[in-house]
Amino acid sequence: MLYALLAGALSVIAVWWLKKTTGVSCPWSIEEFGGSAELTNPAFPLGFRPGVCWPSGAAGSGFCLLPFFFMLRGFGKKVSILAFAAPLLLGLTAGIGRMLAGAHFLSHVVDAFLVDWLISGALYVLIFCRRGFLKAFALLFMGSGRTKEEEGMGVTGRRTAVRPPFAVLIFGLGLWWAFVFDAPMLLKLLAPKGAASLSSAALALESGIAFALVGASLAALLSLFPRMIFRALLVFLTILGAVSFAAAFLYGTAMTPDMVRNLIATDPAEAAGYISVRSVFVFLWALIPPLWLSLRGNAAPALTLRPGKTALLKALGLRLGGVLLPAAAGVLLIALNFQAFSSAMRNDKSLRYLIAPVNIVYSAIKTAAADDSPDEKRVRLVTDPAPKAAIQVRRPTLFVFVVGETARAANWGLNSYARDTTPELSKIKLINFPKVTSCGTSTDVSLPCMMSRIGRSNYDRDRILSEESLPALLERAGMNVLWVDNQSGCKGTCEGIPTREVFCPDGRCRDDDVLIRELEREIPKLPADRPTVLFLHMIGSHGPAYSERSRQAAKAFEPECRSADLGSCSREEVVNAYDNSIRETDRVLAGLIRRLEARSARLDSALLYVSDHGESLGESGLYLHGAPWWMAPSEQTQVPMIFWMSDGFARTFRLDTQYILARSREPLSHENLWSSVLGILGIESRTLRPEYDFSGRSR
Repeated sequence: MLYALLAGALSVIAVWWLKKTTGVSCPWSIEEFGGSAELTNPAFPLGFRPGVCWPSGAAGSGFCLLPFFFMLRGFGKKVSILAFAAPLLLGLTAGIGRMLAGAHFLSHVVDAFLVDWLISGALYVLIFCRRGFLKAFALLFMGSGRTKEEEGMGVTGRRTAVRPPFAVLIFGLGLWWAFVFDAPMLLKLLAPKGAASLSSAALALESGIAFALVGASLAALLSLFPRMIFRALLVFLTILGAVSFAAAFLYGTAMTPDMVRNLIATDPAEAAGYISVRSVFVFLWALIPPLWLSLRGNAAPALTLRPGKTALLKALGLRLGGVLLPAAAGVLLIALNFQAFSSAMRNDKSLRYLIAPVNIVYSAIKTAAADDSPDEKRVRLVTDPAPKAAIQVRRPTLFVFVVGETARAANWGLNSYARDTTPELSKIKLINFPKVTSCGTSTDVSLPCMMSRIGRSNYDRDRILSEESLPALLERAGMNVLWVDNQSGCKGTCEGIPTREVFCPDGRCRDDDVLIRELEREIPKLPADRPTVLFLHMIGSHGPAYSERSRQAAKAFEPECRSADLGSCSREEVVNAYDNSIRETDRVLAGLIRRLEARSARLDSALLYVSDHGESLGESGLYLHGAPWWMAPSEQTQVPMIFWMSDGFARTFRLDTQYILARSREPLSHENLWSSVLGILGIESRTLRPEYDFSGRSR
């Protein structure tokens, strides 16, 4: 009875969880049947997704009684048939009833049956056939052919599985770490320019063997710890290596300190977007063999104090020899071809961050030692004690600063991209800036930097985070400032000013339409005696699920990649999904401007939009963003920027449109934002640098 209740409860929970996470919409919501949602196959991330229609919860309410069939299967044929037929009939009746109402497809009902059947059967085997299960578990992970239960019963004559010897453990791990975890690095050594040669093949092979020997030496060094700590460290390093391999294999990402910082700064909702069936499979494929070896392999025998110093010294010498000799052999192999190896490392600095699993450990230590979280509460240095608003306004005035997300200049229609990804903005009279460089390649770096007086040319993260941000200075200058966020936070740049996250029924909004509603919500509240500065932080084109950033009815480019696993899609599908997301940003920005324009008779307004960083879409095997600045491709650093203002705003703040237009043709960067915003709003501050002010007011 306890089994039946537990299995039934797990079946209900499993169906509920799958409905919440797989993102399958009901037929009545699908575009083909008069709705607005798209027809999709189930996805398997960890986070909740809109849809909630697979598998059938109604059918599951009947099928969750299947455990009673397993419970009663030994009580006679008629009882067994009745125990199977009753939940089957109840589930089909409820499921088909919902199908007729348009809530499910037949497959949703069948899948609910399969889920409940598998849970009921698996739990039955686990509980009532536990001797066989525990024996298999012990054989796999404990190296014993007999379970404790059998040993307690006095069962003899069974073969005891032999654990892999200590040498197999350390050299096996060294080989796996080198030729699997480090495979992305070895492939780059093998074909540095896309083609292999005899010399590059020799370099890759020598490097692989050298790193295998050094890895074995590292494992042998860790064996000097007590056995439990030794195994825990091996498991920890193996998990890190599998993470590094999956990131490099799926997205071409090296685990640099910047990337580790991004990983730490990513919230659970963002992280769930990176998880797919393929990414989990790749991770487990890389993890399970070395994990099994780490848990089952024999640890080195413990050093014991025996009578006489000679025996102890001999044992200690053997242990140290096991550590030093493989390391020396690995270093010698590298030295034999050091010129080629060092040249490759100098030409491509990312290679050193592909040496797993130590790459994540090094990057994490460097990040933890050198970095503070941008969201950490701190006392910030006031850079100007008395900023002053030099222009007095006499009617509601609004300056909207839109922080874009993951938009790259190469796919921006206003920048002469081959596709028209900005059809709405092209109809509006505005100023486009085609040559803008970001301060970083991730939100965690770029957002604090673009809101700071310190730019990329004098980049100092600690100094940036220790000084007040642009929104705080504007508020001290007398502006009415508000930050509205539809992303993963402001990274400390909105500290000390009014801040609001957008509200959506299912958490963070998947598109930026909500920002238009936020603008309309604020306009009636605008004071007439001082300007209002409204910062809007978009979700924009945040990947890897680009397809979720655009509405089905507005998708102009098909087919598009609908998976978080970008490597499983063609290049065309990835670009199509990304370009559709850019068109969505275009529609939202045009909507914001048109609403400001429609109120120009009683409202002076302006809008500045700039993306925080760009994105790689498969160029040179790279996806997403976050590459270190020194190796980042232009796709991740070149971003779009536009500026629009009403005639009343230009008159009030005495801005020269022709001057701004001329400056827009010059190469600019995030470094221009601090001084230009102060110039646009007429703020007198000693932090304003005229050479960086593209508004022209500080000339």
